[in-house]
Amino acid sequence: MALFGKKADKQKPGSVNFDSSDEAALTDQIDAWVSTNRPRLGEVLMELGIIEPGDVEEALRLQAEETEEARKALVAAAEAEGQDPLDPSMSQALVPVKPRVGEVLMRDGVLDEVSLAAALSRQFGVPLADLRVESPDPEAVQLVPEELAREHVILPLKFENDRLQVVTADPFDVEAIRAITYHVGKVALRIGARSEIERHLDRAYNVLSAADDHIRAFELSYDEPNQENRADNALQFDENAPVVQVVNRVITQAVRQRASDVHVEPTEDDVTVRYRIDGAMTDAIHLPQRMGPAVTSRIKVMSELNIVERRRPQDGQFGVSVDGRPIDFRVSIVPTVHGEKTVLRLLDKTKSLISLPDLGMNEEVVDKFTKIVSSPLGMLLCTGPTGSGKTTTLYATLNELRDPTKNIVTIEDPVEYQFAGITQMPVTGSGITFADGLRGILRQDPDTILVGEIRDEETARIAMQAALTGHFVLSSLHAVDAVAAVHRFTDMGIEPFLVASALSGVVGQRLLRRNCTGCAESYTPSASESRMLERYSNLTPVWTKGAGCELCSGTGYRGRVGVYELLVFTDTIRDLVVAKATHHEIKAVAIEEGMRTMQQEAFDLVAKGLTTVDDVLRSVYAAGMDSDAAPVGELEQGKSELPVGKRAISGLQEDSEMDDDSLRDSRGELVVDRGGAIPTGPSTVGASASGEGES
Repeated sequence: MALFGKKADKQKPGSVNFDSSDEAALTDQIDAWVSTNRPRLGEVLMELGIIEPGDVEEALRLQAEETEEARKALVAAAEAEGQDPLDPSMSQALVPVKPRVGEVLMRDGVLDEVSLAAALSRQFGVPLADLRVESPDPEAVQLVPEELAREHVILPLKFENDRLQVVTADPFDVEAIRAITYHVGKVALRIGARSEIERHLDRAYNVLSAADDHIRAFELSYDEPNQENRADNALQFDENAPVVQVVNRVITQAVRQRASDVHVEPTEDDVTVRYRIDGAMTDAIHLPQRMGPAVTSRIKVMSELNIVERRRPQDGQFGVSVDGRPIDFRVSIVPTVHGEKTVLRLLDKTKSLISLPDLGMNEEVVDKFTKIVSSPLGMLLCTGPTGSGKTTTLYATLNELRDPTKNIVTIEDPVEYQFAGITQMPVTGSGITFADGLRGILRQDPDTILVGEIRDEETARIAMQAALTGHFVLSSLHAVDAVAAVHRFTDMGIEPFLVASALSGVVGQRLLRRNCTGCAESYTPSASESRMLERYSNLTPVWTKGAGCELCSGTGYRGRVGVYELLVFTDTIRDLVVAKATHHEIKAVAIEEGMRTMQQEAFDLVAKGLTTVDDVLRSVYAAGMDSDAAPVGELEQGKSELPVGKRAISGLQEDSEMDDDSLRDSRGELVVDRGGAIPTGPSTVGASASGEGES
C-alpha cells in the first residue's frame, strides 16, 4: 500500500452538511472539507475488490503521461504567443490540470460510473444515492434553477431535517457546493453516478412542462380559423412566437429522452406528440387541435419546405443544436384526414460509432462476416424493416474497412456520420438519384462502394454489375429476413443468375429492447414461454425481466440489443437461387449449412436474461405462421415445391438433365402452362399432349 502514501482513517458514510447562514463559516466548512485526510481512491477501489493493483499502477502511468503532454502543449502555446516559458511569472500558468485517477480508469474501461460513485462514497464518507430507485421531489426541484443545476451537474433530491439533499458526482467540486449552498441555505451532500444525475435532470426539468404557458398564449392570439394561413410568414422571423417555443421544446425534450423519432399526429380532438424510445412509442404532450397547422408550418420553415402546399407529401431536413450537441432531423410530412402528420427522425452526430465486435453478433457470425467484408469484390446486404439498425451495421462495417491504401466512396440519403479518409456523397438536395450517383462513383476508381439503400431495379442492377467487376459493394434493402432479399431482387426484375453471382452474403437483423439492469429480477415463466424457449434455444434459461424503475421510466427496458442472421452465399445456395427455389427451400439449406436464424438468436438472448419473450414476439417472431413442417416465421411448404434441403439440389440437377424432347408436344412446341411455367417432368407433358387429366 506504499503506492498510495500515508494511510488515512476510513470514512463511514454519514451526513455531510453545509450552511450559508454565515459566509465565513461556510468558507471554513469548505476548507475543512477539502483538507480532510482521506484514503486514496485506488486503495478504496482495491479494498472493494473493483480493481487490481496493476490497474492502479497503469492508471498512474497514464496520468503522468497525460499531465506531461498537457504541460508541453501549454509551453508550446506560450512560445507561439512570444512568451518565455522560463519566466517565473509564467510558472503558474504552465501548470496543467492533472486528470483524476478515476477518470483515467473509466476511460481505460476498467471502472464504470456506478462503481466509481460507490468508491467515492466510501472515500469521502458521503451517503450514496441510488438514483435507480430514488427520484427527485418536485418541490426540491423548484428551489434550484435549471441553469444552476445543469452548470454544476447537481440534482436536488428532497428535503430532510430542513435541509435540501443534493446529489453530485464530484464531491471535490467546491464551486458547486458553494453556489448551491448560497442559493438554498442549508445543504446535505450525497453522491451518485454522473450519467444518472444527468438523466434525472432531463426528466426533472422537462421543458414540455413549461409549454402550457406558450399554448395558452397561442390560443389567446388565435382569433379566426384562417389565422394560421396569415401567420405562416411571421413564423420565419418571430423566434419568440408561442408555436416556435412549443416546437423548440418538443425537439429539446426528444433529444434528452433519447428518442429516435418524433411523431406529430393530428386527431379529431387534438394534436398528439409521441416519441419513439427504444423502439416503442410513448406519449409526450397533447396540443390543441387548431395548433396543428401552425406547428407543421413551423417545421416546414425550419426544413425549407413549401408552407402553402398541404395536399402532397413533402420531405426535408434541418439541423439544430440541443444542449451543445449538433442534431440533424429528417422530416416527412403527409396529409391525413385531420390535417398533416409530421415525423422527425433524429440523427445525433455526437454519438460514437459502434465497432463491429460491439454490434451484438455472436462470435461465429462475426468470423463469417469478417471473411465476407475482407474480400476484394462481391456484395454484402443488410436487410430489415425501418429502424432495425441497418445503417449502424453498415457504418460499423465501413469503419472496419477503412484503409489508407483503398479508395472508399459512399452515396447516402442523408450522410449521417462523416468519416475521415472516405469520400461521401449525399443524395438529398443534390437532385440526383442513387443510380445516378452510383454511375458517377464507378468512374472515380473506387475499391469499396457503400450505397445507402437499394430502392429500384436500376440501382440494384448497377450495384450488382459493380460487384461483378472487381468492387466490394455494401448496401441495405428492406426485406423481412436474409433469404427474402433474394426474392426482393427477382421481384424487381433482376435475373436470378445475376443475383447469385453478385451476392456474397446477406445480413438480416432486428433490434430488441434490453432488460433494464436497474430493476431486472427473476420470475417464473408461463407454460407457453417455457415451451417456446425449449423449442428454439438449447441454452439453460435465466428467466429475467425488468420490474420498472426510475432508470427505465417504469418500462422495464432500457437500451436495445441486436439479433442477426447471416446468409453466406455458398455454391449450393447459388444453385438454388439460379434454379428459382422458394424462400423455404433456400432457408432450409442455409440452416443445414450452419446459419442460425434471427428467431434462434432472439430466444438465446431470452435464455441469457437480456430480453423477454414478449419483446421477441413483438419484433422477431412471426406469430401464427409457424408449424411443425416449417421453420419459425415461414409459410408451410406448398404442394408444388421442391424437396427441402440438399435433396432439392439433386432434384434440380435431374430436371436439368431431362431430354429436351420430353418437354415438347406432338408438334414439337414447348408445353407451357397458363402461368407461363414449363412443366418439370415428362409425365406432365405426356398428360398434356394426350389430353389426359383434363376436366
